[in-house]
This record gives sequence, structure tokens and C-alpha cells, in this order.
Amino acid sequence: MRKIVTAVSAASLALSMLAMAVPAGAVTGYDSAYAGESAFVNISPGQTQNFQVFFANTGTTTWSRGTGTQVDLAACLSDKVTCNAQDSTEASWNSGWLSATRYATTVQTTTAPGSLGTFSYNITAPVGAANGTYRFNGDLVLSSTGEKIHPDGYYQDATIGTGTGGGGAATITGLDPDSGTTAGGDNVVITGTGITCTPAFPAVSFGTSNAVVVSCGSTSVTATSPAHASGDVTVTVTNSGAGASNGLTFSYEDQDAPVFTSMAVSGDLLTVTFSEGVCTSGTPAASDWTVRNISDQSGDLATGASFGANVPNCADDETATSFTITLSTAPPPGALVEATLNETTTGANANYEDSSGNAAAAPQARQATATSPETTKPDLSSAQGNVGATTITLTFSEPIWCTNVSFNPVTDITVDNLDSTDPVTVTGYGSDSCTTVRAEAETTFNITINTAIEADSDYKVTITDKPNVQDAANNDLDNATATFRAGAGDFTPPTIVDARVAANVGTTDFTETGDAFSMTFSEVMNENTTGSIQIQDEDGTVFTLHCGAGTNPVTCDWNTAVTAMTVTLAANIVPPPVGSAGAGNTPGMQIPFNITTLTGFSDEQGNVPNVLGSSDRKVDYE
Repeated sequence: MRKIVTAVSAASLALSMLAMAVPAGAVTGYDSAYAGESAFVNISPGQTQNFQVFFANTGTTTWSRGTGTQVDLAACLSDKVTCNAQDSTEASWNSGWLSATRYATTVQTTTAPGSLGTFSYNITAPVGAANGTYRFNGDLVLSSTGEKIHPDGYYQDATIGTGTGGGGAATITGLDPDSGTTAGGDNVVITGTGITCTPAFPAVSFGTSNAVVVSCGSTSVTATSPAHASGDVTVTVTNSGAGASNGLTFSYEDQDAPVFTSMAVSGDLLTVTFSEGVCTSGTPAASDWTVRNISDQSGDLATGASFGANVPNCADDETATSFTITLSTAPPPGALVEATLNETTTGANANYEDSSGNAAAAPQARQATATSPETTKPDLSSAQGNVGATTITLTFSEPIWCTNVSFNPVTDITVDNLDSTDPVTVTGYGSDSCTTVRAEAETTFNITINTAIEADSDYKVTITDKPNVQDAANNDLDNATATFRAGAGDFTPPTIVDARVAANVGTTDFTETGDAFSMTFSEVMNENTTGSIQIQDEDGTVFTLHCGAGTNPVTCDWNTAVTAMTVTLAANIVPPPVGSAGAGNTPGMQIPFNITTLTGFSDEQGNVPNVLGSSDRKVDYE
């Protein structure tokens, strides 16, 4: 995939529109309006690039992919009238189109009237293609009939060679520095070979964002990093009239300290809020805070305060922007209260930090007027369990705690299957019990039952001991009943929704130790790290990568949500010699390449991925 530049002005829209009146929609219930497109591209023979175009659904019928109302972007001849046909000069550029005469259908599953539909397709310049500009004409058609929806005369251009550019793609070998702040503004020296500075400086991309190039030479270019969220991005250099270079990894680091921004006092509960999520690596202490009733100059109300577990532990990879402190004494309603986050080291309180490890700025003081304790009673909002499981999660309208240590889910909670006469028995707590500490009040806990939850069945959960379930302000539970319906079993296979190069450390091929790519799935996966992955480039070279050990070993690391995996080569791959099985026409695994087979991976229900049906299985630069 490539960086998308959406057209936003009348002038830029006109670049790909015909200078003629636009006719009305041609199919009853269907109409569209051109809304922008990605930039025209420079391309080299053998290279793949991406085009995207956006159309608004201005009709009355929802465009639904895979149904009779699917709308396609059809290829048209240069006369811009004859569609469902392709000029011979562009036909050989087909790279995964729907067919020889249909570029793509909508990326979105459904595009309702008034919404934008995205049409994305790849082109691959044939090896040996002559220099020149190649135009891809198209219009929207009803997939089932080929009838044009609303002729717009859309086109996008791909140019091979400019006659004034450099000799080809650059190769970059180093970044100095290779990390910077999320705010951007860092001057990064990119070293390499084949960098051309005329007739224009090369373009430098940090992930999907362009950087400002401040100086250029044949072996280095200096660019100012743009702002970006924390994490790794791929940096590339693109000479004028040439393809992108190999990519190197630049790490954005969050270096901004979280700030105590506001507070609220209700009864003996002090709620403090930070500018971003914070966590603690130890146990919160009353000495971190000084809380005073300014109205009567009373002592420190934080002495003896309790925090419980409502401040996330950094080891759990969780943060919270707000948390509650239970004060030793409740200030009277109307009192002006000041809370100060004390410093534990110069300019900071190291007991509170953000997800990047930056300590909270301190000392920081905020004030608020105390109010009476809130009197809204908590409710049991919902209950939920998965088909085949024996755990039911109860969710409340606000954080609650169980005031009596004798509260027992076995005797104080009932569960009924409303579609069966078979009795259901609560057997105890699951992995998350109801806390008996007020300062640790939480919005959920779970219970276990003696039989697996049945598909297509309604269940009713009732808490019979309401007085012993209270919110943090000691209000008793009000509504204590919730019902849920267990759906049908999940048999939908996961798909790959995003694939991209994560690191390319040596040549432009994907063969060196440290080269990496990532793939993101449509749902939570089984966290297996010992499967195998088959990849294939566009000239037919095939590699089978093995997570952990074996031939072509790689490391396979999941993110915290277990929805994305990063695959990193643990050793150099020696490509098979040309002429042998899996060798392809050109030695090595060229980028881009496709993920073709996944073995040993599944979602939590055991469904294996539908690789060929995935929306994005091509690994390329983003």
C-alpha cells in the first residue's frame, strides 16, 4: 500500500475529471459522485503501486459487497465511453484486479447512501515496459449487469521514467538518529547510495507522512521528522522519477510527562485526572498526595487515604486517565479543597508514569469545591457468556464492591436457562471475583456455572443479596437482574486486514536477518508462535517461514490484543537457485510479496484464516 493523498480542492478534483457536463445516474436507485483519489505515481518496470479513488453513494440503494447490489470500479477504454473493457497497453498491468476488466469493488462491506466508498487496486509495471505515461480509465458499474452508475470519466496515471530524473531507486543504509519524539521536528540524516538531488530533492516518507527535506547529497539526505504517534515507522527515500528505496525503521518515542490536570471531590472520594493514561509500578502511597480543606485550613486529608487497585499496575500494560482516592476524612460540601501531587524526584513523581515510562510532572496542584456524596444507586447493566463456555461476566453501571466478605456467588447469585428445564448452578467466582475493598471497586466480575452455555438460548442472572453490593459511595445495588442470549457458534474464519513491511535492513529483497513484516487479523487469534507462513513474490519465488525453528526460522510476536503478529527473519535466507522449485524468475524474495498460506494459526474458536479471501495480504511499504 502507498500513502494516500485525498483530493480536497476543486482544482485537484479537476485533474481526473472530464471537462463536460456530468449526466444523471443511469441505474434506478443508484447514483454516485466523485470525491477524490490518491496521487498519480512514478513507477519502475517490475514495481507495484496502489491507486485509490473515492466515490460518494448519492443514490438510494446501499452498495453491499458480495450481493446483488455490489458496485465495481470497471476499466474503460480511452474514449471514456466504452467500459467493462481495457486498453491493450494497460491490460498487462493487472495486479490482483477483480477481473481483466474490473479493477476493484468497495473496500467497505457496505456503503450506505451518503457514505464514501473506497475502491483500491494495484498496478504492476511489466518488465521491459517502455518509458511513458500509462492511463487507467474507469467508471462505477453495477457488478451484476455492468451498467454504468454515473459516468464520471475517472482516470489515474502511472509514469515510467521522466527523462529528467535520476538513474533509479536509492538504497539507504542508515538513519541518524533512528528515533525521535512524537512531536516530530528531529533532523534525521539518511545515508545511502544512488540518492539524486536534481531536478528536485527526493521525497522522504516516515510511514504514511512526508518529511521536509532540508539538504541533499549523493550519499545522504537530511529530513525533518513529521509528528507521529509512538511506535515504529518505515522510512523510505524516493528519487524523482524513480521507485521508493528500501525501508529502514525509525522509532517514535513519547517523551512528554503526564500532567495532573483536574480533580473532583464527592464525600470522601477524591477523583484525580491526568492529561494521559498513567499507571504505577508499585503500590500508591498517601505520601504521594497532599489534600487540604483550604476553607478551614484543616490537616492533610490524604493521610491514611486508600487507593486499592483502581490505579493500574504498569506490569499489566494498562493505564487510566482518572482514578479515585478514598480520603481519611470527608470535607463538608462547599469546602474548597486543594490536592497536590508531590514530587519524589526533582520535577516529577516517579510513582506515576505513562505507558512510555515518563514520570508524572510534579509538584502539581489543583483545586475543586467539595460536593455531597452522590446518591445514584448502581445497576446490574448486563451479563454475557460465550457459547460452550462456563463463565458469565457481570457488568455494572459504575464500579461496585461486595461489602460483606461472606457474600458468596454460590448462594447469592442465581442463573436460569429460560429455554431449558435443566437446572443451572453457580459454582463460584471465575478469574475475576467481586472485590471486598471499597477503594478497589470495579465495574465487572465473573462467575462460573456447572454446565456449558448453550447456543441460541436465553439466560437470566439475578443477584439476590443486593445490600451487600454497593458502589464506592456506599449506595446499595438497585436493579439486580440481567438477561442475555447466547448466539450461534462462531464459524467465521479470520482474515488478514493489513500487511506491511516492518523493517528492511539490507538489500531491497526480504532475505536478511532482521527483515520483518506485520500482519493484522480481523479478530483475536490463538496466540500460537510455532506455526509456518508461506510467502510468494510476483515473479514466483516461494519461501516457507517457520516460527521458532526449522528451515527459514523467524520470530513470530503477537501484540497485546493478539490481533497482529510481527514476523522477523532470525537468519539470512538463501534463495533456491533459478530453475529449481520455488525459485521464480528472479533470485530472492522481492518486495512486495503475498502471504499465501498460514499453518498452525486460528482464532479463539479454532477457525483457520481465510488467506485468499483476505482484503490485504500483500506485504509492501505503507
